[in-house]
Amino acid sequence: MNVRSQRVSVRNVADLARAGFEIARQPVTKVDFEVHHALARHGYLRELVTADADGAVFLETLCSATNGAGVVIGTRTRKPPDGTEVVDHDDGRQPAERPQQHEDAWVFHQTTSPNPTFIYESAQTFEGLIAIDPGAREVCEWHGLAVRDLVREISDAASALIDAPLLSLQCPAQLPLLVKTRNHDLRTRKEIASPCASLAVRFAIALRDVSAAARFELADRFRELCEKHGYSFWLADTRPGHRQGNWFEVSHADGEFSPLYKGDLRSRQRISTVLPVTFVGPARIGSTHAIVSFLQRYPQVGVVGCAGTTLSDVAFVHLQLAIHGVAADRLNRILGKLLGEASTPARPHKLLRELFKRLGLPPDPDGPGPAAQDPTGDYQTFAGPAFAYRPFQMPDCMAVWVSWEIARQHRGLAAPLDSLYRALAQVTSESATVEYLICRATEQSVLRGKAKLALPKSVLRRFASGGVELPASKLCASLEEAWKAHVDQSGVDGVSELTVAWRESWLGHWTYT
Repeated sequence: MNVRSQRVSVRNVADLARAGFEIARQPVTKVDFEVHHALARHGYLRELVTADADGAVFLETLCSATNGAGVVIGTRTRKPPDGTEVVDHDDGRQPAERPQQHEDAWVFHQTTSPNPTFIYESAQTFEGLIAIDPGAREVCEWHGLAVRDLVREISDAASALIDAPLLSLQCPAQLPLLVKTRNHDLRTRKEIASPCASLAVRFAIALRDVSAAARFELADRFRELCEKHGYSFWLADTRPGHRQGNWFEVSHADGEFSPLYKGDLRSRQRISTVLPVTFVGPARIGSTHAIVSFLQRYPQVGVVGCAGTTLSDVAFVHLQLAIHGVAADRLNRILGKLLGEASTPARPHKLLRELFKRLGLPPDPDGPGPAAQDPTGDYQTFAGPAFAYRPFQMPDCMAVWVSWEIARQHRGLAAPLDSLYRALAQVTSESATVEYLICRATEQSVLRGKAKLALPKSVLRRFASGGVELPASKLCASLEEAWKAHVDQSGVDGVSELTVAWRESWLGHWTYT
C-alpha cells in the first residue's frame, strides 16, 4: 500500500466517525430545501424571507443574480410541509419536479439526503480567481463556452489531481482592486475598486493534503491553463495579515479574445437566452466535474453564470446555460411540456439529454465520453424557466460588501436583511441588487453571512464632500451605522457583528466564501 492509499484509508475512517457523530446529533436525516429561479429584480430576496416567517425561514441560504436571472436556495432540517416529501427511488427513476409557476419565478420544493462525511469547511483551502474577459460589457457565445470549459478544468483539478472537494464556485465575480503608483513611488499609491463583477470564475478547493507540493501542483496547472488561453490568474494571499479578499497576481493577460474560441460556433455573437438549472444531491467529490463534462458533449451549450456551494451537507450546483440559436419562448414551451410528463427523469444526465434531444441538439461524437462512475446518479435537476438575456451594467455600479453574525433565531435571514434594506433606503435612496449572498448556520447556534451588493455609482456624489476619506468609505460607514440602528430598533437579540465595506478584506472576522 502506497502513502496516498494509506492517507485515503485513514481519512475514510475519520469521515466515518464524523458521519456517526453528525447522524447522532441530527434528529432528522433529510434536508428540506427550496430553489427559486426568478427574474433578477430589486427586492425579491427581501420579499421572500420577510413575507411569511413561518414558511420561508431558511437555515442556510445561497443567492446569486446575473444576466437578468437570479437564484435563491434555502435549506431546512425539519419535517417539510405536507406534499413536499417524496419517496426515495432506489432504481434511479425519480420523476422530475414540477415547479410552482409564479409571475416572474419558478419555485421547486424538495427533500434530499445529506452527506455528513463531506468536509465543506477546511482550515486549509486553495482559493483562486481566473478572469476570462474583464472588459466585456455583454456576454457572447464564446464566453459561455470558455466558462464551461474553465469550470470543467477547475473541477477536474480538484477531483482527479488531488482528490479534494470543490467548496465553492462563482461567476461572474469581482476582480481584485487596482493599485496604481507613479514611477513605483509608494507615496503616490492609489487604490481603485474594480467593477462590481466581471467575466471571471472564483473558486475554492479544500486541501486534504496541506503540503506545499500540493499547492504548487494546483497553482502550476492553473497558471499553464491561463497562459494557454490568455486569461489572468490570481491566488488568495495567505500570508500573515492578509485576509480573505486579498489576492496575489500569478499571471497577467491583456484580456484579448482567446485564440482557442474562434470557430464557427464559437463566435462573438451576443447570447439571447439564459436557462437556470440547479443540481442538488448529497455532497461528494466529482459531482460538478461530472455535470460540466456532460455539457461539453454539446457544442452549442455554454455556461454564462454559476454559483456552487454546500449547504447542510447537500451540494447545490447552479448553472446558467446559454443554448445557441434557441429563443426563450421556444425553450420554455418545450421545457414546460417535458416537466409535465410523469416519465421525465430527475437525474441530471437523463433530463438534460432528453431536453437537448427535443431541442434538436445532437451530442458531439468526438466529445468526452461518459464516466465509468457517475457521482450525480442520485441527484435531482431543477430547470427553467428561460429568461431573455439582460446585459449587466457593472461598470456603472460599485460593489458594497456586508457581513453579519447573529444568534440563530426563528426569523432566520429576515432579521438582518430587512434591517439592511431599511438602512439602504435611509442612506442612499437607491435600490441595491444582491449579486451574491451566502449564509450558514454553525454548530454553536450562530448564523454567519456575507453578501455583495451592487449600488449605482451615482450615489457617491452625496458623499463627495472633500477631505481625506474616500466617498466610498463615507458611504459604507454611514450605511453600517444606520444598519446597526435599525437592528437595535427591531429588537433582534444575539447580534455580535455587522460590517459594511467597499473592499471584501475589510469585512468582519467571520465571513464565508
